Amino acid sequence: MRSTRMTAGKRPHGRALRALTTTLVLALLAALLLAGTALAAARPGTPTAKAPKGTVTSATPTFTWSKAAGAAKYELRVSQGSTQALKTTGITKLSWKAVKALPANVALTWKVRASNAAGAGAWSKSLTFTIAASGFTIGDAYQGGKIAYVDGSGQHGLIAAAADQTPPDSGIVWALPAFQATAVPGGTGIAIGTGSGNTDKIIAQNGAGSAYAAGLAHAFTGGGYGDWYLPSQDELNQLYLNRIAIGGFAPTDYWSSSEHAANYAFTQYFGDGGYGFSGKYMAAPRVRAVRSF
Repeated sequence: MRSTRMTAGKRPHGRALRALTTTLVLALLAALLLAGTALAAARPGTPTAKAPKGTVTSATPTFTWSKAAGAAKYELRVSQGSTQALKTTGITKLSWKAVKALPANVALTWKVRASNAAGAGAWSKSLTFTIAASGFTIGDAYQGGKIAYVDGSGQHGLIAAAADQTPPDSGIVWALPAFQATAVPGGTGIAIGTGSGNTDKIIAQNGAGSAYAAGLAHAFTGGGYGDWYLPSQDELNQLYLNRIAIGGFAPTDYWSSSEHAANYAFTQYFGDGGYGFSGKYMAAPRVRAVRSF
């Protein structure tokens, strides 16, 4: 009987201990839940992307979005397919203008998110936009000549003179006799964008006048513009590729402003587009001036 009374006396104590344990566990879970909720609440809300969307004309558009609750700064990303085209962070306003030209005629997507001391919030829903080409068409008359090339931004390129600067069925030497076997100081480039600098260097070496290719190109004043120059090798190739739209080319060699060696310069044959080089003393290749826009 004594043993039975001892067992019966321990049962209420055990139930109380289990109840206390359960209460503590529930309290701990509640505390963790509240802590997680508080942490989540400390992060900023999600902004709404507003513009650009659809078709736009500027290659450096201004991005705008709504204010996110609790935001201190914003981060923006632009993608072309799976490739990131632009990323910027630390924006404190609700707008940001692109600092570099984005590609035209391709679908671009962008999104924005906010951040503060607790971390970054969720990304906004992405918007898709396309930068329309500027409307420049190869062969169109423009600023004293014809559009010969438009770069990826759709805003810049090359204008070719509408006709050769050399007389019909005639050419011109690349350099004056005193410099026909002498390299241009500083060298010349072949890429698009180097023709103007090449021309300046050639003129600095050969002096004033239009008795040689670069001087003749620079002397051209079509449309009242005085910044015409002899195209580089790659610029000359754009003229060849678009020769039909530009018009007026003969199936013969044309000078570029790109030097091949001390006594040679690159030419291109407009009959089949083949590259070559000729002695700077050769008077057969023709000249077609270009200018940048």
